Amino acid sequence: MAKDRKLVQSDNCSGCGVCVSVCPTNTKQSKAEDFDIDTAKLAINVINGAAVIDYNTCIACGICSKNCPAGSLAMVAV
Repeated sequence: MAKDRKLVQSDNCSGCGVCVSVCPTNTKQSKAEDFDIDTAKLAINVINGAAVIDYNTCIACGICSKNCPAGSLAMVAV
């Protein structure tokens, strides 16, 4: 993950899953032959109707925040 920025989420997430589908880390993992959605270490996923960020997996590229239709995700300087 980029050390100078961090992805943060606001309360207005609709749980649409756009962030999950555009995430390059998630896309790379999903193309693996042994991919299993139940055990995959996704950078961002929708759980209980809201996006959940795994900061250990997220590379802080900002693609999810640029594509979030609810404007729920933002990259901030740390």
